[in-house]
Amino acid sequence: MRALLLACLILAAAPGRADGALHSLWELHGKHNTVYLLGSIHVLRKRDYPLAKPVLDAYADAKSVVMEIDLGELDLDTVQQELLSSAQLPDGKTLTQIMGNERYARALRLARELGFDLATFDQFAPWFVAETISQLQLAQQGFQPESGVEVYFMEKARVDGKEVTGLETAHDQIALFEAMPLDTQAEYLLSSLEEAHGLPKEANDMVRAWESGDAGWLKAQLEHEFGRDPKLYQSLLGARNRKWLPKIEALLQDNKNYLVIVGTGHLVGQDNVIELLKRDGIAASQR
Repeated sequence: MRALLLACLILAAAPGRADGALHSLWELHGKHNTVYLLGSIHVLRKRDYPLAKPVLDAYADAKSVVMEIDLGELDLDTVQQELLSSAQLPDGKTLTQIMGNERYARALRLARELGFDLATFDQFAPWFVAETISQLQLAQQGFQPESGVEVYFMEKARVDGKEVTGLETAHDQIALFEAMPLDTQAEYLLSSLEEAHGLPKEANDMVRAWESGDAGWLKAQLEHEFGRDPKLYQSLLGARNRKWLPKIEALLQDNKNYLVIVGTGHLVGQDNVIELLKRDGIAASQR
């Protein structure tokens, strides 16, 4: 599940792609403008660049860029302080207690197999432990936030003088995990550790599917990963898609073109943004 979350909270193309290939890029048309929807992977490797020409062309055609979060306005110290505060368990609670003896013993063994000691995370919420271990694993494979799609386009927009705005805030995203019941978090951590050995392959497969705009593969993987917990899916994806919909539709009333960049997981699967737009009579064509 952790690799898949790269596409939920996450386009790059391999050099030499055929001109007719699809990408994780969709195009909407208003009366006087075009809105591009670009699926993103939030962390990538340097070798996943350069980006495909249609993606770069969409950016060049857009006057403004809209992301999940406006990274340029983030106060990193404040965000980190809020993140750590939210990740701390309530007084008197420990990870061992939250997990329970049986789950904790299994989680402890699985973490040790990966080279991590859960004892160092005993004061932190299970969701934070899962995300931290995931990020450390992915970093070992060369996946870095500074190589992610959002950072790449944020830096380009800064140089080119293009406006960047966000659909939500860092606080909104932190609150998603903070609102998870502790038992749900415990299951989330355990399932993440159970799948950890397959993470490198899963991440590679995801990048390949994302590079080729394989919405079918991404949808199937999304349904597989979240099948055991539909409520988690709705919290991390469905509810946010519906919240973003009016903001995206409003862009179609403007006169200038936009590039909207959201995690690829928001553009496939149940109640995805493309599907919700279609229900409102707005067609989106994949490029």
